[in-house]
Amino acid sequence: MKRLAPSSIPFTLYLAAAVALGPLSTDMYLPTFPQLAAFFSASAAEVQLTLSIFTFGIGGCQLIYGPLTDRYGRKSIIVGGLFIYVVASVACLFAVQIDQLVILRFIQALGVCAAIVVPRAMVRDLFAREQAAQQLSRMGTIMGLAPAIAPVLGGYIAAFYGWQSVFFVLGLASFIVGMVTVLFVDESLAVKNLNALRPSHIARNYLDLIRHREFLGYALTGGLCFGGLFSFISGSPLVLIDVLGVRADNFGYFFGIVVLGYMSGTLLGPKMTRAKGLSFSVGIGTIICALGGGSMVVAALAGFNTLTAIIVPMIVYTVGMGVVLPQSQAGAMAPFPDKAGSASALMGFLMLGFAALLGFLIAYFYDQTQFSMVYAIGLMGLSSAAIFRLTAHNAPTEGWKED
Repeated sequence: MKRLAPSSIPFTLYLAAAVALGPLSTDMYLPTFPQLAAFFSASAAEVQLTLSIFTFGIGGCQLIYGPLTDRYGRKSIIVGGLFIYVVASVACLFAVQIDQLVILRFIQALGVCAAIVVPRAMVRDLFAREQAAQQLSRMGTIMGLAPAIAPVLGGYIAAFYGWQSVFFVLGLASFIVGMVTVLFVDESLAVKNLNALRPSHIARNYLDLIRHREFLGYALTGGLCFGGLFSFISGSPLVLIDVLGVRADNFGYFFGIVVLGYMSGTLLGPKMTRAKGLSFSVGIGTIICALGGGSMVVAALAGFNTLTAIIVPMIVYTVGMGVVLPQSQAGAMAPFPDKAGSASALMGFLMLGFAALLGFLIAYFYDQTQFSMVYAIGLMGLSSAAIFRLTAHNAPTEGWKED
């Protein structure tokens, strides 16, 4: 049976589809928040916890999957993770209490986490620095279609068939990706690290990564930048539907418009990287994020409580994030060819663990206005720009594999 060649478009599509299961699992069910609150007789904060626990689960589980994939290879780990995700998705159909759904969402995160860690590690296995950044950007462009379409699709599916049908579709998508992995994808890890699961080795690996200025700088920059997007993901169902009066089945269209900004950024990022270098493109991206987030705060403080005052600055922010995220992922992992799985995992933990905390705080401080969401987005944009210039800007590039 013919395998997918790493340089081929189908292989890029496969990687993007696998990673997209993560955002699909958050974005597709966002329009169902009002249904979930009514079905479970739950508060907005309790419903939002199903999102935060999922994100926190992905972040924490990455620390486990990193060493696992370095020890046992990429393919077996992603297949096992997708199996867990399918089982948890089916179980979500039968939840009768909000606490049950929260637990099942955590189990979903345990499974889908493999589909997030492994593809990034595979890219580091197969491509050199600049090629890796370009591949991650191409994946981001394709993957951007998922959050653009997912809320619209989820809104209509839930409207016609109920919130449970969304989880059925997610389980089916995961099953298809798993079958493609089994039938058409080769193992990408050339040499398995036999010491990868030793506690002392794991601790030393993560300590080395945290001490590495370049890794920490790029990881924190990408994490803060993503925090702004997750603030929008977490807060927008409340702000757009409850505060601004957007219909639940129309929510996905506004979310999709914002995602188009991210896709534009993923197209722009590789061009800047080829022309000016990776550090330059990340720096420009963080400035764009700061401008988008800052302008949203200014508009809110000036009393502009409108869709335009939220959506337009958020589009600007996501253009910057589309530039920053793939390039910062490539920059963080590039110096570590021997522990790409651990580097990918720690970067994901920092990014998603922080995002989960932000999501919880936004729901906790939600006061029937847009301010908790807006302040978080503005802070993340400004912080990402500041952290990059304090850490990764002009950082040494030792250890990068040459093209």
